Amino acid sequence: MSFEELELLQAGMGRQTVSLPDDSDHAEVLAETFPKMEDLYGGWLLHKATGGSGRRKLTVIPPEAEGYSVKTLRAQSGGGKATFYIVPLQEILDTSPLPPDSQHFSKMPKKTCYQCNEVMPLQMLAIHIKTCRGKSLSDETDEEVRENSFCFIMMEMTKHTMICPICNKDFPQQEIAVHASVCGESMEDVLRFLEQQVDTTTEFKLCVDREDLPDRGILQWQRKKTASPISALKVVYIGEAGVDTGALKKEFLTDMISGIENRFFEGPGSQGKNPKYSLTDLDNENFRTVGEIIAVSLAQGGPAPAFFKEWCYRFLCTGEVDFNVADAQSLMLLADGVINCGYTSQIKLDNKENIIRAIVLHSTTRLIPMLQQVRKGMELYGLVNQMAIIKVNNHAVLDCPHFSEKGTSRERTERKIINFMQDFCQELEISVEESHSLGVQHVLQWLTGQSHIPILPDEKRHFKITCMFDHDCRERLGDHSICYPVVSSCTRTVTFPVQHLNTYTEFRRIMSEAVRYGGGFHRV
Repeated sequence: MSFEELELLQAGMGRQTVSLPDDSDHAEVLAETFPKMEDLYGGWLLHKATGGSGRRKLTVIPPEAEGYSVKTLRAQSGGGKATFYIVPLQEILDTSPLPPDSQHFSKMPKKTCYQCNEVMPLQMLAIHIKTCRGKSLSDETDEEVRENSFCFIMMEMTKHTMICPICNKDFPQQEIAVHASVCGESMEDVLRFLEQQVDTTTEFKLCVDREDLPDRGILQWQRKKTASPISALKVVYIGEAGVDTGALKKEFLTDMISGIENRFFEGPGSQGKNPKYSLTDLDNENFRTVGEIIAVSLAQGGPAPAFFKEWCYRFLCTGEVDFNVADAQSLMLLADGVINCGYTSQIKLDNKENIIRAIVLHSTTRLIPMLQQVRKGMELYGLVNQMAIIKVNNHAVLDCPHFSEKGTSRERTERKIINFMQDFCQELEISVEESHSLGVQHVLQWLTGQSHIPILPDEKRHFKITCMFDHDCRERLGDHSICYPVVSSCTRTVTFPVQHLNTYTEFRRIMSEAVRYGGGFHRV
């Protein structure tokens, strides 16, 4: 709002919305709305602005023989949408401010001036505070001085606030240390912190072949000298038309984390894994790149690497070796490894200290350098200081099916297909132990580009899979024997070809083939 508009508002002549009933006297209504019009004895006319923007030329609204009528004003205003300007013919408007307690300001919001404690409309306060010097000491009682001093002290204290870098909330400077001691303890706090460290103004773009991961992905990652992985990751798959709006990145990170587990770590999955001893990967700094990819996966919506042995995870958190978590059962499970470390006495819990000493010595000379490189890479985004690698569930529930009109045959068929999908996923859960069989995580990756439910709080909150139904493929494509479901991973949408899914046997066969062989991004 300009100074001229504020000046008119203070004088009671600012912009107002006026209602004119058909039988009203418009002059009286305007005089009530704008009190200073009562002193205009030299006459006035209404004007309105022509088209355009900024400063525009005003044109006179010609009155009728008997003056302005409500019918004329309604027509000229386009049904009350235009703005009219009242222009005196012979006098200069009095722009002196009305008193703050004027009836004209009764409906306006008011606030108290901190300097003089006067209550006035916001429009007047905006100009008043530029010249107000407050009350003199003679005008204030001792009690008022104490109250105003206390208010001033409280205002000064609230000015000295700091923003917590993890939760982004304001805290008084004297309280930030206490808050910092407990903030970031939850998974959501840490993931939110990592997400905020991503530089979304620049891109870290990779062009990779999906058939040669993770090695090709790591090589391309290391060759990106002109960009930093702290930027937003964008992925292009060679030979595929897909444009990365989020799904390609997540599929790449899912494949990379899975490939890193198999390529760089070893051990039974249920007991966690140690890094493989590889001087070649150590010299090529591949383990450092592994750490960077883990950090990017956690910060940008990929899966968490839930495969570390506990001592490895603790080392990544602290940089120190701690084997005090061992129990009798775990020592026996690691018997072969203990012997390989050079320990030749009897393996039992009573000899735990000697066993630990042998393991520590062996690990220090063989595996610690690999973990040190991984930890160095995980310093990206400050992850090492905010370590919270969380195991996630790979299960998902199909949501938001778009059914046809309730009670129709189409709606019944669509519900049958949703039941087929539920049965299919439950069957995969039972048969997951069979070698080379499909799992729920494969279906989820086919649907969304990632084999896990998102771990970033905002993504997890809005995670849904939308089911659509195509009833007209034969009318559209002619006579044909098979159609496969069509997936849009970026929008997490799957469209089922209804006419080819009449029985659960057909559904299982078509879905299995689609998941196994339809993983590319070939649609734009």
